[in-house]
Amino acid sequence: MNSQLLNFEVVSLINGVFSMTDRETGTLWTHFDGVSLSGPLLGERLKFLPMQITTWEEWQRLYPHTTVLDWSTGFQSQYRSVMPGASVGSDADFNDTRLPVNALMIGVELNDQFKSYPHQLIDREGSVINDTLGGEPVAVFHTPVGDSGLAYKRTVDDQTLTFQIEISSINIYSDQETGTLWTSTGLAIDGPLSGTQLEFMPSITTEWYGWAEYHPTTAIYGTPSDWVAVTGPSTQGGFN
Repeated sequence: MNSQLLNFEVVSLINGVFSMTDRETGTLWTHFDGVSLSGPLLGERLKFLPMQITTWEEWQRLYPHTTVLDWSTGFQSQYRSVMPGASVGSDADFNDTRLPVNALMIGVELNDQFKSYPHQLIDREGSVINDTLGGEPVAVFHTPVGDSGLAYKRTVDDQTLTFQIEISSINIYSDQETGTLWTSTGLAIDGPLSGTQLEFMPSITTEWYGWAEYHPTTAIYGTPSDWVAVTGPSTQGGFN
């Protein structure tokens, strides 16, 4: 890899999550975390970049000079509607049913440790979780608008920050220590730390079944009683 440019195409489902090959070497990859599964580039991993679901309104506010992909790509017939959290099967189809198989969550990876943060648990605690994973202080943001989120290292200049939601209607957070305002992308936009970018921690908004299949040792934020409180007595089909 390194300087080699690769072009990808979808080939199959593995553990319910689509896999892809690159046309240059024929290596098989998971789109889930960019890990090569077989082929000439086995052992390589694509760089993990921050990506979250958002609204056009928020995107324009964050990036006013953005460009937009033209709808007329020639591949319109292959587009399909996607509904995050929609049922993909019953709990019996998957190995780990500690959470509903279609439960929306933010999965975080740090120092070879994995943890699931279910959306509803994050919301119950105010749209952000201040936690420690792999020995590092992390902040897991779940955006009230857009139903997405990512994780960031919450240490700036040796100071560990504690985050809270400040303006939920536009996904703005603040830290208790300095009162700085932050966007959901981890950028400080007002206050003593203005201009600071929090360090992105490998994280993704996804559904439980795929995360659990690829990361069977994953922990889950909270306790079993917490999960029951937000899912109800039955875990079939998703959060209630």
